[in-house]
Amino acid sequence: MIRTLLTVLFLTVFSTPVFADWTKVGVNEVRNNFTTYYVDFERIKKHDGYVYYWELMDMLKPKSTYLSLKLYKQGDCKLFRYKILSASGHKEPMGGGTPSTSSNEPEKKWRYPPPNSANESVLKSVCKYAK
Repeated sequence: MIRTLLTVLFLTVFSTPVFADWTKVGVNEVRNNFTTYYVDFERIKKHDGYVYYWELMDMLKPKSTYLSLKLYKQGDCKLFRYKILSASGHKEPMGGGTPSTSSNEPEKKWRYPPPNSANESVLKSVCKYAK
């Protein structure tokens, strides 16, 4: 009994969940599927006038072959735009498990987030943090 209790206590104190560094920054609903957007603020980097950051999209219902997406993005806070540099789709929530799909092909064209969108909330949060 004591051994079991100590094991549970040890695992509770020293384990960290997959989403430990993710901070929720927005929610979006499209066709009755809610997507929650997270940013890992601890890993934001600034270089040559751009910000580089990790974003996680966690869906309530699976979208084709994945339930969550991890995106590495390049943001331009001056012109308020972004590019996706890499992406991986995961069958488990919060980017868990082995990726079911991935791309390391950076986008060539910049994207401009629509007003009042989750992507606008994400980029605003990242740019504010990076100041």
